[in-house]
Amino acid sequence: MFLISKIWLGYGFISVVLSAFLVLIISTSQLFNQSFYRLVTIHLVLVILSWINSWPSRIVYTEDSPYFARILFEHSPTLFKSFTFLGVAFVHIQSWSSIVICINKLRTANPEKYEERNKFWNRWCLLIYGLIIAFGLLAANYLIVIPTIRYLPETGNFVFIVMNLGDGIVNIFLVGVFLILYILISLIIGLVTICKIRKHEDKGYHHSSLVILAHTFFRVFCLLSLIGSFFLQIEDFT
Repeated sequence: MFLISKIWLGYGFISVVLSAFLVLIISTSQLFNQSFYRLVTIHLVLVILSWINSWPSRIVYTEDSPYFARILFEHSPTLFKSFTFLGVAFVHIQSWSSIVICINKLRTANPEKYEERNKFWNRWCLLIYGLIIAFGLLAANYLIVIPTIRYLPETGNFVFIVMNLGDGIVNIFLVGVFLILYILISLIIGLVTICKIRKHEDKGYHHSSLVILAHTFFRVFCLLSLIGSFFLQIEDFT
């Protein structure tokens, strides 16, 4: 296994374990009964599923662990297409999930209307995430050309099919545009939310502003990293 893959696996596994621990704590403790924490719980579950889903296709793109890649995809190459499809969908789903979390704090920042709006989010959060997941799946289906692969026994490598130079560049461009859009939306809503929360002097609200600040900038960092990786892939098609 390549060094970079070991690093990805190491910090990814630690992140998944911590995320699962937070999901357990938030789901079982009465201290976290606000709608904000329900949204965070769903978001963490999505993060865990996204990380697990990324590995089967990652070992093909990086040409790492060819033995495991061959076991998975030699006889079922369309399985790679399914993992890639879900990976693209998760990009949209997680981005909108982060935006929804910021919107939740923005709408519940006013103490006078907190109870009413908190009940609204508790009631409709599953429907909201259902719509987000539906949008992510539709975006992955209609806005990108998903490649599949074929295993070549004579070389021991996989080759991409149904993917030419034009499709590859269009895919990267569309994903890049959406990521930039999500970054701008996350920054704007996150900063507006922080400004509104900071109007309240209560210590709990100050803590919430720090949580939103950290969440917003971490998500922006992740999206910027994705943009860099997608545009670097242009070299693979030229």
